[in-house]
Amino acid sequence: MLRAIFLKEWLKLRWALLGLLLLHVGMLAYLFLRLRHQFKVEHSEMIWYWAFELRRLPYDQLIYLPALTGAVIAVAQFAPEMIGGRFRLSLHLPIRGDVLVWTWVAFGAGAGLVLALLDAAGLYGIVSLFFPREAAASAVLTALPWLLGGWVSYFSTTLLLLEPAASRRIIYLALGLAFLGLLYLHRGYQEYDRILPVLAAMSLLFVPAVVLPAHRYRHRS
Repeated sequence: MLRAIFLKEWLKLRWALLGLLLLHVGMLAYLFLRLRHQFKVEHSEMIWYWAFELRRLPYDQLIYLPALTGAVIAVAQFAPEMIGGRFRLSLHLPIRGDVLVWTWVAFGAGAGLVLALLDAAGLYGIVSLFFPREAAASAVLTALPWLLGGWVSYFSTTLLLLEPAASRRIIYLALGLAFLGLLYLHRGYQEYDRILPVLAAMSLLFVPAVVLPAHRYRHRS
């Protein structure tokens, strides 16, 4: 049964995931071309001053990419389920409702994780081509809140789509936007190093939360 569910999710998401993969590769390629162009037209000392003395992030075009990715995966995965009552029919499969929902989100969150790892590896590799390896490691640590934003965006969008009550949808939307706002407050390098483990632990609360709207959807009158 679980194998059939994973196959169904793959068939449902494959084109969205392909589009997102091309988008991520394209953004990383743009980052590489942008840095190469800067080093061709500017002195390396000026770029170093701009990046590390003025604390300007040379890879800031990647900031919102994980959050967009999480939202797109959630919409592609759950919007079809909410059309025509398909979600209610799925809850009558010979599998516990909570296990079914967690299987769905495991596939969606896993796909987002693969893209996040691609971003982290690509960011490290590209930055290390132009800066010392310490700067490349710092780039990944700086980008970790953005990557966590992809997780938050996916789960908050999932909650928004699964919830049958409009009032609770507003609450989930507000909580998701507030959490994302916390992850995008920084303007420099590694400003979240101390607080990020706490935020990551808090984001794990989204995992059991996705079962609640599914339960309400199944038992609403």
